[in-house]
Amino acid sequence: MSVIISDKKRGELAISSELTLTDTETGAQLPLCVLTLFVDEKGYRIGDIVDDGEVEEIVTASRVYDCAVAGVKLLSYSDNSVRGLSRKLVTRGYERSCADEAARALSELGYINEREQIERRGRNIAERKLRGSRRVAADLASLGYDRDAIEEWERECGINYAEICARAIMRRGGLPPRSDTDGRRRLISYLYRQGFSGEDIRAAAIMIVDAKDTK
Repeated sequence: MSVIISDKKRGELAISSELTLTDTETGAQLPLCVLTLFVDEKGYRIGDIVDDGEVEEIVTASRVYDCAVAGVKLLSYSDNSVRGLSRKLVTRGYERSCADEAARALSELGYINEREQIERRGRNIAERKLRGSRRVAADLASLGYDRDAIEEWERECGINYAEICARAIMRRGGLPPRSDTDGRRRLISYLYRQGFSGEDIRAAAIMIVDAKDTK
């Protein structure tokens, strides 16, 4: 059996191409949508002869394409890291290998910008949910973002965690009196669980006391 690429054209989506495989003996045709990225990497042209291994590779690429289309739809609803998107695609029934490749391809195509997502989601976790740096890093890692990228963002973000800690304290009713040791212990335990450091907590307490003194 001899198979050739009898047609190559752009698909309906900007990221897609359609390859038509034709059995030269029987004339049977198999049109397959794949990522244009895949076609460009392979350098396929009309008239190229493909062996059985390449046919299987193109068929696999068509499954990756289907997976990528589903990934684009998911990304239209919310941010996803490469690993996070792959996990979601697997839960929707796609093969792990296809999901991983589709997510990586969408990142390469610009659909996923993890640096921008870490900045946006990290600030949201810190400033809206009022969480400390350790909790922010853990929450971002749980979403599938690379730990090295998270650490780099943390070094550059300039977030004032002491100020955020002070807001968290006030949201819980403010500092308990010094005589209320149990209340203070519970507050400190809560703040540690939210990822604040001892330094953040001490600085936040000073901020709150100073704000009261200036009134």
